[in-house]
Amino acid sequence: MKFRELLFLCPLLLLGCAAEEHQDLREWMREEAKGMRGKVAPLPEITAFPVVAYETETLTPPFAPGKIVTLEAVADKTAPDRTRPQQPLEIFPLEDLKVVGVIMAGTVPYALIQTPPPNKPKHVRVGEYMGRSFGKITAISRDGLTVRETIKDANGAWVEQERTLMVPQGGGR
Repeated sequence: MKFRELLFLCPLLLLGCAAEEHQDLREWMREEAKGMRGKVAPLPEITAFPVVAYETETLTPPFAPGKIVTLEAVADKTAPDRTRPQQPLEIFPLEDLKVVGVIMAGTVPYALIQTPPPNKPKHVRVGEYMGRSFGKITAISRDGLTVRETIKDANGAWVEQERTLMVPQGGGR
């Protein structure tokens, strides 16, 4: 026999031996499989979502940070008066304004406020406004002044907070 024929016959012989080797196992599997039936639950029915038209005039922009605004916040009586004329020191943030001195004109105290350069100092009295948060000057003493700011909180309601601006030690130098 040639080498090719031998190579062809070897796998056939091995295949013939393997076919009878596990016959009892194959028979048992056939018997067990007769009673088995697979059960697959039907897929749920897909419901279509209703189409909604997006109207930009009446709805909030989809990617804008949302705020919770309550009815009480909308009708808040402590909201600042936006119709009054703006005063000169309201264009500056309160952090940029410094009290450099207090002047008494008779019994009326005035505070001297230094604004950012190149502006000149400005004198203010109780009842005037300063800062961007509707800050109203409520008191002036020889040590400084008190400002009551009106700001919006996280829920959109207007709340008041007091801040004190002190005259620096040494007269503002």
